[in-house]
Amino acid sequence: MIDDLLKNESFLRWVPLAAGVFFAVLFFFLGSWQLGRAADKVALLELFESDAPYSEVRDFGSLREFDRIRVPGRYRPDRQILIDNIPLDGRIGYYVITPFEPAMKGPLLLVNRGWIPKGIEPGTDLGIVAEYRGITGLVGHLPRVGIRPGEAFAEHGEWPRVALYPSSDEIGTELGADVLPMVLLLSTDSPDGFLRRWQPNVSGPMTHYSYAFQWFAMAAAVLAIAGWHMRRRFIRERA
Repeated sequence: MIDDLLKNESFLRWVPLAAGVFFAVLFFFLGSWQLGRAADKVALLELFESDAPYSEVRDFGSLREFDRIRVPGRYRPDRQILIDNIPLDGRIGYYVITPFEPAMKGPLLLVNRGWIPKGIEPGTDLGIVAEYRGITGLVGHLPRVGIRPGEAFAEHGEWPRVALYPSSDEIGTELGADVLPMVLLLSTDSPDGFLRRWQPNVSGPMTHYSYAFQWFAMAAAVLAIAGWHMRRRFIRERA
């Protein structure tokens, strides 16, 4: 059957061309998709660097990463988490995660109040008062690693509790309450915070521009090869 196809003039004439067009369209689509991802990264970085005013939250489910928000409510200073093994300026320390009860009720909001150096022991006063207030910051997420060595919480005794790259669900289990999947990165001008040097943990758009160029180059190469073969066949048939 394969031999018959290889001897079929219509097959030899049109199938390679159709395959070339198919792959050229596929590669062009992938290049366009990478350009779209680059545009998304540019918009995300612009949002992170924006100095727009903070917006009052009406629906946590509609928030995007790096949205600038203001949330009224009160902290839960009796149930704080110290995320261990966070490097900064060549030193290792903790991120201080404090639960926050939004005035609109519902799940707790986890607030990253910033970085403190090693040496803080569980049970130490982390200086926060459970009074009604409005807090501002950027929508973010908990720090993550590819592979976590061991469980998130090795100890389940006193508060604050030390954790190793926990998820929102794991923190919720420790707190015995529902928590939102997002985290508020406390604004640098807000009181009751620690060292805050928030950085967007996303790759820049140049990587996607590079991938897009490669896909478009492959599309152009496929079209060039298909055109070359069609030209050879045309010349051979005219000879």
